[in-house]
Amino acid sequence: MENIATKASASAKPQIVPMVSTKGGEGKSTQSANLAGFLADAGKKTLLIDGDHSQPTASSIFSLEYEAPNGLYELLMKTVDLNQPEQIISRSVIRNLDIIVSNDPHDRLPSAMLHAPDGRMRLRNVLQHPLFNGYDVIIIDSKGAASVMLELILLASTGFAVGVIKPILPDTREFLRGTLGLMEGLLPLVCYGIALPRIRILTNCMEYTNLDGQTLESLSGIIKNGQYPRADVFDVSLLSTIIPKLEIYKMGHACGQPVHRLEKTTTRTSTPAAAITMHSLACELFPEWQTHFDDVLTQEVGS
Repeated sequence: MENIATKASASAKPQIVPMVSTKGGEGKSTQSANLAGFLADAGKKTLLIDGDHSQPTASSIFSLEYEAPNGLYELLMKTVDLNQPEQIISRSVIRNLDIIVSNDPHDRLPSAMLHAPDGRMRLRNVLQHPLFNGYDVIIIDSKGAASVMLELILLASTGFAVGVIKPILPDTREFLRGTLGLMEGLLPLVCYGIALPRIRILTNCMEYTNLDGQTLESLSGIIKNGQYPRADVFDVSLLSTIIPKLEIYKMGHACGQPVHRLEKTTTRTSTPAAAITMHSLACELFPEWQTHFDDVLTQEVGS
């Protein structure tokens, strides 16, 4: 399987980035897919794991050239041989982008992981397998609910997680209360050398109304002044990149394309083209690869 990264050096380790929120409908799946597609077009070997175990979205946005017979359920239940990547890794039609699909429609994983001795550490441990060393980045989508599944996804991070929110005051409060409250329950693990991720907040579906602006300003002040739960131990920051509320993002989802491919330029004066926005996000999250990202803005890629 051409896109499956199995030949990299054993010392290579991917950056593992969870996309999280304890509230559903914030746009995690759409932006997980858009970011993964942009990274892949930049030449980065990318794996998208659909961690929304019971209501998968991220794994169904892009068409698959090859669909593996197993997915997230078998990965976490450890019933698949990771030495046979074709059993677990699906290959998307986008070069450099592989996917582990979500396949737990009966919602069995939360109970299994809750009662497993290593449940919260299961994904973190599984991703140490050499199979995953050939990827530059692993993006993990998640379900919008506080649960053991979100805990194990957060613990798989290698540095930071992206928290996706809409600029609606109750949503921002729920994010800070819910996500950071969940992370507070994981603090005892720090004593065992487990680092909790930094949280980098991505504002999604910004409409640039006075109310949206006031909400974002309020959130910025809360973060700057450390007025969120356990500010003494949690590193929370607000990304400069803002995803505007535009039809082009719905269109990308509907036609199975990363949004940067659909809108390279725009005549709008109020918001940048989708490709510029995704370039900005990628550069903020992975500044070491900016030259690769710059090339995406000029290259032509097939649909």
